[in-house]
Amino acid sequence: MKKTILLVLLLALICAVSVSAQQGQDVAALIAKGDSLAAKWNHEMAAIDYMNALKLDPANYEAAWKTGDETTEFANKLPDNQKARKESLFAKAVEYCQKATELNPEGWQGHFKLSVAYGRLALFRGGKKKIELSKLIEKEAKKAVELNPNADLAYHVLGRWNQGLANLSWVLRSFAKILYGGVPPASNEEAVKMFKKAIEINPNHIEHYLELARTYKYMGKKELMREPLQKVLELPNVEEDDPAFKAEAQKMLKHLKK
Repeated sequence: MKKTILLVLLLALICAVSVSAQQGQDVAALIAKGDSLAAKWNHEMAAIDYMNALKLDPANYEAAWKTGDETTEFANKLPDNQKARKESLFAKAVEYCQKATELNPEGWQGHFKLSVAYGRLALFRGGKKKIELSKLIEKEAKKAVELNPNADLAYHVLGRWNQGLANLSWVLRSFAKILYGGVPPASNEEAVKMFKKAIEINPNHIEHYLELARTYKYMGKKELMREPLQKVLELPNVEEDDPAFKAEAQKMLKHLKK
């Protein structure tokens, strides 16, 4: 009788291990498939694969932040006439990225992707909520840099954060000061510093140069815009939006020549 019980328990253990191993293989396969789709900029289907991997393994950090990332990318590509859907998807992306940071507080990707998702969601929020989200954007991007000093895109987020807040109209700045006690401190000088750091880490990323040139424009330093804009045009296209960035750089250069 004891031998029978032991045999049953052993078989149950073997079965559980087998199921767990199969599940692990399924999760890995889904993440790999999602990676392949993401590399082809098929954001919707990539998000679905990562989401399915997360359903199989709710504690999978990689599946969580990648689901959030591709949800953000997919929503960002939707047309502007789908505002409600975009906003809803950005909110979901925030949830997935928040889950990732909870699963692995020391993982820089989760914090970085959360800063991006917050940034996208902030575009659909007004007043006090926008100010609150701006603080969270900075917090998460700084945490990503703290965890990975070579995270050039996190420095880029900090550059955009400084650029955006530093160049609010005096009307919006006054409004925020009256209602919400002001906006977080930011400056174009700090934006330049962040974009230059991003370029130092990754000199082949086109958008770093474009935003550096844009910041110089805000500062009225048109003589400094030419070099980064020319760099945009010289670099090969790598990312999905690079052709659009080059077209914008060409327009900016034409205006400089006038």
